[in-house]
Amino acid sequence: MASEEEQGMGEADTVAPAAPERQHDVDSTVDERRKKKLIEEAIGSLGAGRARCSEMMEAARPGRGTGDLELRCLDFLETELRYIVAGLTALSPQHVDEEMTGWLQYLTDNANFLPRVINQADHQRDNTLLRRASRFFRCISHRYPYKLLGAARFFYRLAEHPCRYRHLLQATSRHGLPPQAAEEGGGLLPMGTTYDFPYEIDLPDLSMIMFPYGHKFETDRLVKKWWYEAGFLLPDDPFSRLVSRNVITHAAPNSRRRTNWPDEAETWQWNVNPIQYQFLASKSAEMGFVFTSATLNLLAAGSSTGHGNEAGQIARRLALHQDAPNIPSLLREIDLSQTRSLAVSGAVSIRVPLDKFVNLVVLDVEGWVNFGDEDLLRVCRSKMFFLEYLSVRNTRVSKLPPEINELCRLEVLDASKTQVTEIPFGVFVATRLDRLDLRGTPIRQLTVPKQILELQSSLHELLLGGETATRLPHDILRFSSLHTLATVDLSQQPASFVKALGDLRYLGVLAITWSFHQSSDRNYCEALLSSIKRWNWLKSLTIHCGLGCSMEFLGSLSDPPRYLEKFKVTLGRFVGVPQWFHGLRRLSFVQIIVCKQGARDLEILRDLPKLKCLILGLDFIPREAIVIGNEGFHELQRFSIDCPVPWLTFESRAMPKLTYLQLEFHACPTSPISVPSGIKNLSSLTEVALWYNVRYANSSSVKMTVEAVREEVANRRNMTQMISLFINGIEQDDAQEVDKETESTTGAPSGPDAGAEGKAVVEKTTAVVDIEITEAES
Repeated sequence: MASEEEQGMGEADTVAPAAPERQHDVDSTVDERRKKKLIEEAIGSLGAGRARCSEMMEAARPGRGTGDLELRCLDFLETELRYIVAGLTALSPQHVDEEMTGWLQYLTDNANFLPRVINQADHQRDNTLLRRASRFFRCISHRYPYKLLGAARFFYRLAEHPCRYRHLLQATSRHGLPPQAAEEGGGLLPMGTTYDFPYEIDLPDLSMIMFPYGHKFETDRLVKKWWYEAGFLLPDDPFSRLVSRNVITHAAPNSRRRTNWPDEAETWQWNVNPIQYQFLASKSAEMGFVFTSATLNLLAAGSSTGHGNEAGQIARRLALHQDAPNIPSLLREIDLSQTRSLAVSGAVSIRVPLDKFVNLVVLDVEGWVNFGDEDLLRVCRSKMFFLEYLSVRNTRVSKLPPEINELCRLEVLDASKTQVTEIPFGVFVATRLDRLDLRGTPIRQLTVPKQILELQSSLHELLLGGETATRLPHDILRFSSLHTLATVDLSQQPASFVKALGDLRYLGVLAITWSFHQSSDRNYCEALLSSIKRWNWLKSLTIHCGLGCSMEFLGSLSDPPRYLEKFKVTLGRFVGVPQWFHGLRRLSFVQIIVCKQGARDLEILRDLPKLKCLILGLDFIPREAIVIGNEGFHELQRFSIDCPVPWLTFESRAMPKLTYLQLEFHACPTSPISVPSGIKNLSSLTEVALWYNVRYANSSSVKMTVEAVREEVANRRNMTQMISLFINGIEQDDAQEVDKETESTTGAPSGPDAGAEGKAVVEKTTAVVDIEITEAES
């Protein structure tokens, strides 16, 4: 018989499962302790590295042997570690989720290797003859302490990791801002204002504040800057997400003819929503993420009074896009050496002490009208050893000084739309430049020196050209790691050069020019075909042709790049759609002109499973309607057709995802039935654009086409679907009535200046050779 004690234990065992609340409390306590331990371990590991940095800097004296750059690296690294620790100290276990857990473990693991890297700056450690000789030869081949620089960069990335903000900012709502300042709002939306934001704010939203209000920007440059700004990448389709959330909107989307399309970085521009811009600017200052000209005073107030934690009193990012008389004095009160990103633009006339921002990682002065050659020289001489991203786009800069070689960590240089006339590659021999953007400059020909050292393996993106392309020397083939090359002038190059381009096997994006004589020369045609076959990783191919070019030889391509996503040929003609399109499962953008109505052309295009944008030129008058049924074109969103007579018929359920339709046509003899029909069957359509030469506005064929489209759009509107109609760029308020203003605008010109006026309009509404490039997905 069991004892009373045993019975009591048995009763306890049977009662415990009946109290899940108690077990939940126990589990919560254990989980909280585990998370707290993770935080403490990370703080301890980072603290040890920070202490070693401080010890090294304290011991550094004249004659010690520690170089200036090494000391700068130690100071930079110590600051980043202190910044991370300050955030971790404010972190509570309740904010540690699965993603944060991974980040904390990653911090701890990498911090354990810090002492070994830091010791490289101690020249007195293990100061043997053999080690001194080793350091001597290493210094000859490596001018800079790359491992120490790499560690500084690595922990900067960890300090700017999304976890550092997305979780910690929930724990500390008003970083570094005194209560009174937080209520004032710095001239924007008051900090205490309640705004019904439709989604949870994340870093990409806040990063938009680095741009001035109303600024237009391009997708490829934006993504690049995002990476260097905060070290984060977005989901596969980030822009669709941001547009759907109305964070960014199209910049005057219907003010011009769409001869360029969103897939192309040069012309796809955005504009921040005004109300959300103000809200995000206030929120950024509240969080200590970005400070602007209007909120800089809040940072200064927080620093002087000591309110808030240490991390919140640091100006990590500054965006100065407006003149304010108190900014110079405010900048004197802030430790600018802790600023990692600075953006200045517009007509800002105040003196910004650029030489004080010695630890910048990102410097963007795009559009700053007061920035010139002297300012660039001052930046280069300021020993900005950690600068990785430099944009002088659209400034008064006219030359790149040799001192730019001192920016040893520079990876991105954007000198587009400047007056730079030559690019001295020799000044980059000590850098590891990854992207060089010279679009829109007067440069017409590049020269490559014999010694380019690291550059020939580090350079991955070379963007050239403007209204005309740029000639390249044969030595460009030494840049064996090039992924993006545009736009290259091949019109004066020998066929051997065209064939040799195939040696750039890693090309993913290429834009070239192609002349009439090349399209009729068998050697040139075979050379280009040979190169295309060797570009196994090619994703984007753009060919700008001369007038009258026949590109039919491309139809004989037997082994096209399997990853091709974009195929664009301007002005060049094909007899029909190339048959090799059949095997391209990723092709999403096609621009092509065909001069004959083929039986299988439409079938080939409709069967492309990923096709989203189609710009189709028909260099003939259709003898019968081009019928688009409900088969294929399942992903097509934008469709533009340039045809003398747009005799199109859209059947029910055709092109289910099409949102934009553009018809460009001419004044040609036609019958009443040779007009577009079935537009009302395009269920997702939101915009229709018509373009024609205004000199033929009174032509019967033009009038018939316009009226037919008006009627189709009106019918669709009656079915409760709102469709915008644009005629030569002017929106029609009522598709059922002829707008008098539009009629007068698009009517045939008359009077003594009719010829000049007509010519100007023709030039406006005629497609031009545009030079742009698409950032291929990495």
